[in-house]
Amino acid sequence: MSAPLVIRAGAATDRGLRRETNEDALVVTASMCAVADGMGGHEAGEIAAALCVRTLGSSPLFTLADPLGFPVEEPPPPLDVARFRATVERELRLDPDVPEGAIEAVRRVRSVLWQADQHIQHACAGRAGTTVTGVWLTRIEDRDLWIVFNTGDSRTYRLHPPEGPAADGTPELEQLTVDHSEVQYLVSIGQITAAQALVHPRRNVITRALGTGQVWEPDVRVLPARPGERLLLCSDGLTNELSPAHMARVLGRTAHPKEAADVLLEAALRTGGRDNVTVIVADAARAGEATGPLPAQPPA
Repeated sequence: MSAPLVIRAGAATDRGLRRETNEDALVVTASMCAVADGMGGHEAGEIAAALCVRTLGSSPLFTLADPLGFPVEEPPPPLDVARFRATVERELRLDPDVPEGAIEAVRRVRSVLWQADQHIQHACAGRAGTTVTGVWLTRIEDRDLWIVFNTGDSRTYRLHPPEGPAADGTPELEQLTVDHSEVQYLVSIGQITAAQALVHPRRNVITRALGTGQVWEPDVRVLPARPGERLLLCSDGLTNELSPAHMARVLGRTAHPKEAADVLLEAALRTGGRDNVTVIVADAARAGEATGPLPAQPPA
């Protein structure tokens, strides 16, 4: 049996050109990485984001040989949240790529995020909150898996190399997360287009966040992981400045994840740098193997 996959990542963060402080935070380990974008002004948002990534980074869940032995510590959710979770778990059971144990892993990720939410509420008394997006690279029932989670509008993407004889050599980015924001809701019901959302006056209004004492429920996805796969995690300071096509070109052409993160950060600053910018480029690799984006697949 092959060795489990590990994350080889590069990260970069900057307060941008118009903000006085950096309210973003990040964490990278061999099996988990996450980006948090704090909200609350002055030092409050900075504290919320830092507490979030500190809770994730110190959790034994992401280092245990048997992560399903990690206890779930969370009170029973409200009825609407319980129904939402039941729907998610039912869909996971119907997915042939998702082993049964992954559902228990999802519950444990939610439990750690609940702990982060409680830590932020205790420290900030509801005056601040944070978005978060993250990935956990784990092995369950001999299958390598990405467990992707998010609350708010920080995003995770997956790079797809060009494939087939019709490919023009340009890789594509698949957005794995869905923003929890007012404009995303308007896009989803067809009231505005994705292009209009970029300039909408309420584009920064978040509908879910950790630490606010309101809705924090994360979305969690389970996806197969393969060696050489490349993910991008970022705050909206990157996605508000660069197009997915531009980000895909950088990720597809830059072998080292740290260099790719630096190039993306510098591009966001050149374009305007209107917000804090945080980037993690995470590659899945076997221990001891080099990383980089997957090569294009040969024509069938």
